[in-house]
Amino acid sequence: MLAGQVAIVTGGARGIGRGIALALAEAGADVVIADLLDRPEIAAEAAQSAEAVRAAGRRALTCTCDVTRYADCEALVAAALAQLGGLDIVVCNAGVIGKGPVLEMPPEEWARVLGVNATGTFHTCRAALPQLVAQRRGSIVNIASTAGLRGDRKRAHYSASKFAVIGFTQSLAAEVAEQGVRVNAVCPAAVRSGMTLSELTQATGVADPAAADALWTKVAAKRLPLGRSVEPSDIG
Repeated sequence: MLAGQVAIVTGGARGIGRGIALALAEAGADVVIADLLDRPEIAAEAAQSAEAVRAAGRRALTCTCDVTRYADCEALVAAALAQLGGLDIVVCNAGVIGKGPVLEMPPEEWARVLGVNATGTFHTCRAALPQLVAQRRGSIVNIASTAGLRGDRKRAHYSASKFAVIGFTQSLAAEVAEQGVRVNAVCPAAVRSGMTLSELTQATGVADPAAADALWTKVAAKRLPLGRSVEPSDIG
């Protein structure tokens, strides 16, 4: 389905990003896995994601990219073009989450979440658009959230960032449709990932990873329409 195409996935080392990278590879795309590779634990996970892409028979490239820095996003696009020979798909998945009431929220925490989730999405799209528009084809998929459709209590910064992603997606789609570039957003609910399990651990005090995972499975079965946890592969 995507044979011969090249995709970028930001935040591709783990969680939803890895699920998306593997789905793209299984559909025939070569994948650039972009993440904070200056952090050893993330670099190791990115290497695992890249190996899984190669096991699916596709080429994989890992790139350091902090989406809050526009120059990093420009370098990411340049690497995809130089080393994999093209760019067809861009998935803006890099994201962070946080929790706390507005009354107690430091301005720096607001800036951190909006910087990665909203500004980082803009940076990645802006860096990729010259190539996609010039070739008059391409697909951008921005990972938003159900929190961008309805505000979450004690997550004003996260909800605001995801509302911003949805509005940005709609505006950009209208701007570049005539140039052959499609822009869409996906709005996951809570997905089993390191980020959500870490948040569950902080909220409940259940520190044991296996116990936290079991609790997540139980809660998801009750709350989600599927009657089971949503996995990164589902988002892929």
